[in-house]
Amino acid sequence: MPGEIKPAYLIAGSDEAKIDAALARLRARAEREGGPGALEVFEARDGGAPDAAALIAAIPAMSLTASRRYLLADGVERWSAAQAGKVASALEQLDADTTVVLVAHGKAPAKLGAAVKSAGGELLGYDAPRERDLPRRLVADAAERGFDLDVAAARLLVERMGTSTVRLANELDRLALWAGPEEEVSLADLEAMVANTSEAVVWALTDALIERRPAEAVLAAERLAAQGETVTGLVYALGARLRRAHRALEQLESGRSQKQVTSELDMHPYAAKMLVRGLRGTSIAELRGAIVAVADLEIWCRGGSEYDERVALTLAVRDATGAAGA
Repeated sequence: MPGEIKPAYLIAGSDEAKIDAALARLRARAEREGGPGALEVFEARDGGAPDAAALIAAIPAMSLTASRRYLLADGVERWSAAQAGKVASALEQLDADTTVVLVAHGKAPAKLGAAVKSAGGELLGYDAPRERDLPRRLVADAAERGFDLDVAAARLLVERMGTSTVRLANELDRLALWAGPEEEVSLADLEAMVANTSEAVVWALTDALIERRPAEAVLAAERLAAQGETVTGLVYALGARLRRAHRALEQLESGRSQKQVTSELDMHPYAAKMLVRGLRGTSIAELRGAIVAVADLEIWCRGGSEYDERVALTLAVRDATGAAGA
């Protein structure tokens, strides 16, 4: 939101990275102009919608400290038509020292766009590019960060990291630090640095679960979440490897040799060898407990928990390592 600030903004679209960047600029501007209290946030809670009534009540209020008030409602796509209509009417009463920012993750209620325009505001649309267009977008975003990204490297980045714009933006930030200004990141550089980064961390997390090292497990889980990994995807990856470990340990305890077990794990030989090696000192009961904890996490992600996904992930990881009962 560069330049002269407008009385209202509607930010909408599916590109979460661009939306996050716009909100970061808003927060920075609000704090620069009026300190931390200049931005009042109305967030969605427990999967619901931001409090429309509270926002409406806040619009005519006055501030004795900040020169300009910023009111941010994040998640307005969940508003009903009636709620959106009431907020649209309230925008007609904006004073010169208040800016209202409405954020819709996806499509915004129809009435809001017209109301923001009528109030002299601006509509900002950020739609995520199609997968085939992502490499070009990454090259452009890298240039904004001050380094050159080879288009072949950009294609590999999408292939390995997926299409999440937040996750890709985080990786570009990391590459910018590595490359430095006006340097190039080539395909060879990327293959050496970031190929299978998340996969490696998933393996580190699984090893920490199997070997019951809670501190390392929690750190690995937090790193994956920060990289943009979804908890649902982690449930699948963790569950699959824990079940392999359980099967391998059962076979070892039945008298089969380590060589026989590793050859039947349907994994790369080195990976299978490392998995079996990590089973030393682990019991069948402990592995079953870890599998149950991951299964519980899957239930939580489907609405069975009062916690958000990242908190649920941390709790499940602690439970899987036995730390919860320590």
